[in-house]
Amino acid sequence: MKIYKMALFFLVLSFCLPSISEASGSLQARVDRASAGATIEIEEGVYEESIVLSKPITLKGKGEVVIRSCVEQPIITIEGKHVSLQNIKVEQCSDVNKSTAISVMGSSHNLQNLYIDTTQFGIKLDGAQNVMIQNSEINGRDGNGIDLWESNHNTIRNMKISGAVDGIYLEQSHDNSLTGNYLSRSRYGMHLMYSNNNLLKENVSKGNMTGTMLMEAKGTSVLHNEFSDNKDNVNAQGLLMYYVTGTEIIGNQMTENRVGIYMENSQKNLLKSNKLTDNFIGIQFNKANENKLTLNTFVGNVNEAQAIESSKNGFIQNYWDASAKVDTTGKGTSAIAFTADPYFLTLTKDVPEYQLFFQAPGLDLLQKMLKSPESQLLKDPRPLMQPSVDVEKETSSSPVLWTISAIMVCLSLLSFIFGRKRI
Repeated sequence: MKIYKMALFFLVLSFCLPSISEASGSLQARVDRASAGATIEIEEGVYEESIVLSKPITLKGKGEVVIRSCVEQPIITIEGKHVSLQNIKVEQCSDVNKSTAISVMGSSHNLQNLYIDTTQFGIKLDGAQNVMIQNSEINGRDGNGIDLWESNHNTIRNMKISGAVDGIYLEQSHDNSLTGNYLSRSRYGMHLMYSNNNLLKENVSKGNMTGTMLMEAKGTSVLHNEFSDNKDNVNAQGLLMYYVTGTEIIGNQMTENRVGIYMENSQKNLLKSNKLTDNFIGIQFNKANENKLTLNTFVGNVNEAQAIESSKNGFIQNYWDASAKVDTTGKGTSAIAFTADPYFLTLTKDVPEYQLFFQAPGLDLLQKMLKSPESQLLKDPRPLMQPSVDVEKETSSSPVLWTISAIMVCLSLLSFIFGRKRI
């Protein structure tokens, strides 16, 4: 009887051991066995492992497939060419700094229909070319959602990224296309550094510290994006441009930001047909020269425009709802120029506490008496009589902008109270 029981035990064990082995290393084993060009369909379940894909295959989930790992190395490493990853949830729980859920190198890969939950980085491209990342979602915490380093000619579209440090980050990466993405609850929705000739089109960057930052970038096309509700930080902007040249900012909507567009040390850029509504400051220039702004619409901003140490900028036929308008020619432009004086900005730069007197009658009187030099004025000689783009008849400027103004005043007051030296 004992011999029978022992034989039965080892028989059952012999069936179980292969199953345990197959479960613990099944994905990598199946990848290793697959021939080039094969499609591997992963059955529904949770897989606790890391895998490397280095040959042209398709890894595709059937049902709810989860690949999870808390180790330092990437959960999925993609190398070589023509790897396709589809319909998979990736859970990265490592607390090692700069660890990543999916690491991509090589070229011509396709990642789609993924859900990535990560404590660090979501997807890292390192020297990757012609990669398509689309129709997926990334929920981040302490790293970038998608991070590109020296990676060119890639396409990132229809992604939803939230909670990351930067939603999409590019450094020394050129000729990439970022289209139709939704970015929220991050430091920067999109962040481009030392990266040229990239396309940002039809993205929504909402509720971040800054909607998008361009730094040391050339030849960027920023077309028909929405930058909104980026206002919860004293340094918040819809679009921040720093040392940017030869860039087109066309057809975008900047709504309810602290500053709609902030441009510093930037030259020879074109801003056309953008709608800037309900921002605390519509557009702000600092040492920005030789830029052209035309056919833009400014409505419901607390302060339409500010410029300091900026000259030779061509403001031509924009619509300013705060300007006086008289059409003497019937051509749809006003004979009264719109002028933004940097007096207040210059004053508060040296003494930030003077922000408490924003729009105070006495300060307006001082500005008129102590007018800034003509070369420092931001002037549109023939502003439009009507908006160049559609705007809602009733904007949300009253409740929203006065709330922003109140926050700004409170921050300035706290800085003044706690920043004073004790006697």
